[in-house]
Amino acid sequence: VHTPITNWTVRNNRNDPQILPTPSLHVQKILAIYPNVVRTGDKVKRLPLHYATAASNASFEVVMEVFEAYKDGASISDPVTGLFPFQLAASNDNVGASFSLLLANPNLVFGGNKVSDKKRKRSTGEA
Repeated sequence: VHTPITNWTVRNNRNDPQILPTPSLHVQKILAIYPNVVRTGDKVKRLPLHYATAASNASFEVVMEVFEAYKDGASISDPVTGLFPFQLAASNDNVGASFSLLLANPNLVFGGNKVSDKKRKRSTGEA
């Protein structure tokens, strides 16, 4: 079913200019109705955060809406590409989202492992 874009506009009355709702408003509504959707993978186990960060047209606000609803998703690599959401966002020039997602778990740059608080032993170079 094709719905013309004019049916998706917001107006207070007929004489008002057409104002398109922001994509984040749609995301907010979906998350309000189906809050667990962000934890649900599709048939290949891809999460909504993977789709949001992989989309070249997803705004920073949309990515952050999805991330805020399921922060643990930022630490789950995309089963299709093997990339973490911060990497997917960066590959689509969404630098702000990439940086914010990386701040959620900076250990991802160390291979996804928690960095130990213990000091590492230095190699003496002896065999």
